Amino acid sequence: MDPQVTWNALIREWSDGNWLDVFELAEALLEWLSNDGFPPETMGTLRLGADWNQMIGLAAAKFALKRANEVLDNPAGIPDSVPFTLTCANCNNEGPLTVCDALEEGWSHFQYVPAGMSENFLGYCPVCRKRDLDS
Repeated sequence: MDPQVTWNALIREWSDGNWLDVFELAEALLEWLSNDGFPPETMGTLRLGADWNQMIGLAAAKFALKRANEVLDNPAGIPDSVPFTLTCANCNNEGPLTVCDALEEGWSHFQYVPAGMSENFLGYCPVCRKRDLDS
């Protein structure tokens, strides 16, 4: 086990939204660190020491594991602990405040986007869906 390779992969898979990989990598890193394995460098080129890296590595892996579980456990991939803020992936139209309202209005294809600037989910609004179906 190379904790640096695992850490880098965890960050990449989180960014790409590959939740099953996030789950597996976080679990592996947690096991490694819990068994007194040396920590990865968590801050890129900044060297803050093993204590810092151990604590950040543990906290991030626990968080990633919890969030991946939430996404994977929900049939729609919507984690319960994340506020529902929706934007259309095509036209940037803001969506309703709840999943139920979004479904009733005709929104579809919700996707959790943890790195979103102001939204947590992207989807397709009724206007864009209709335009795509008509073309």
